Amino acid sequence: MMKTIRNFVLALATLAMVPSGIAQAQTLAANAFPIPVPHYLAQIIGDAAAKYRVDPNLIAAMAFRESRFNATAVSSRGAQGIMQLMPRTAKALGVNDSFDAQQNVEAGTKYIASLLKRFHGDVDMSLAAYNAGPELVAKVGPNATQEAVAYVAAIKGFYRDALAAM
Repeated sequence: MMKTIRNFVLALATLAMVPSGIAQAQTLAANAFPIPVPHYLAQIIGDAAAKYRVDPNLIAAMAFRESRFNATAVSSRGAQGIMQLMPRTAKALGVNDSFDAQQNVEAGTKYIASLLKRFHGDVDMSLAAYNAGPELVAKVGPNATQEAVAYVAAIKGFYRDALAAM
């Protein structure tokens, strides 16, 4: 019971992130996802999460939803790598090779951290912006597209599961 309450409080604190001190779990619940986070990728996610002060479980939830942890994934729209960066976004974030797991995860983490800052820690807005684009989400909100709505719900589900497994 106490563990459930602690996990609930941790989940609420993390989902209510604020830019000045983004709440974060210190460890990655690597086995809490439908496919365990590969060991090499867990290290990359942990390093990027620490650097940009974002919960590694949120990054892993995004990576799972985006690519199923597949560094060579390419979407029908041309998004590439583990965090499914669009080529223009990847270039703007300094990525030379979107299929390099370290570059891709670091850039995706940097990008979501910037969105969390832009949207004042609002996780729904930030995740929707990652999916549908920040300008559209800034204009119409996190329900900008049906795809964004499903994306946010899926990531938050994986994220909650990871926090509950800790």
